[in-house]
Amino acid sequence: MNATADKTAAELERQVSERLAALPDVDSSMIEPHAEGTKVILEGSVDTVFSARKAVLSAETVDGVHDVESHLTLTGQRNGASTSH
Repeated sequence: MNATADKTAAELERQVSERLAALPDVDSSMIEPHAEGTKVILEGSVDTVFSARKAVLSAETVDGVHDVESHLTLTGQRNGASTSH
């Protein structure tokens, strides 16, 4: 299977979601990736700044992603519960 240079936004979003879901200590159900070209914007909430950093670094490793912008908010709660969304 050849890696394509131009992935659709839906493909990038799916791959970033899968990568985030593989993180053992990040609640990826509270993070929603949005792709705009080769940039991915992460929206949602995480429990700690470390979880936010892990999410951004993980998204950056997806083939085809050239930039990651974090719009993640910190809840300070272990479950990542948020009143917004």
